[in-house]
Amino acid sequence: MSKEEIFDKLSKALIDGDDLLAADLAKQALKQGISAIDILNKGCTPGMLKAGEMYASGLGGASLTDLLMSGESMQAVLGVIRPHLKAEKAEAAGKLVIGMVEGDLHTIGKSVVISMFESAGWAVTDLGEDVPLPKFIEGAKREKADIIGAASAITGCLDKLKTLKEMIDKEKLPVKYMIGGWATGPELAKSVGAYFARDALAAVQLASELMEEAE
Repeated sequence: MSKEEIFDKLSKALIDGDDLLAADLAKQALKQGISAIDILNKGCTPGMLKAGEMYASGLGGASLTDLLMSGESMQAVLGVIRPHLKAEKAEAAGKLVIGMVEGDLHTIGKSVVISMFESAGWAVTDLGEDVPLPKFIEGAKREKADIIGAASAITGCLDKLKTLKEMIDKEKLPVKYMIGGWATGPELAKSVGAYFARDALAAVQLASELMEEAE
């Protein structure tokens, strides 16, 4: 197969959520001498962006389950190419530290966001779920993050998002602060002093814009 055929098939495998095929195509690409950076930028990113667009628009009846399957396939590809990305010393588009705030154990949305960011070339540090607020600060300092992403899918944890913003300001961290999750919204973000994205695709687009503004 030509490079273009591999990239097209890889993109489709991600859209279809076929993790075995996606990983196999990544291996084939590496064997043909295609760089991990090109695999990411020309095969993965278009596929994941399309999957995100299909979910956001409902195109073809795409559901959250479909997007999750695409995310799992993306993780399968990353498992193949990540060592090569490090060897090629690929420069990350940015650094994101992300987690669900303390008291929230939801994982689905965060997993999709992480896959979308990684497909766009971001270095992502996943702090996990039920994360104590100081760990966000520690993680951002350790990783020299550009953005802290905090999420909550339950209303009982929304106060944590405000407290985290206060901690960021107190530490004078040079980071942008983004929030998300089913329980959040633009009005809450405005009151907290954070940036808001409704879904994974919007989050990546917003993060890219914030990085451009910082330059």
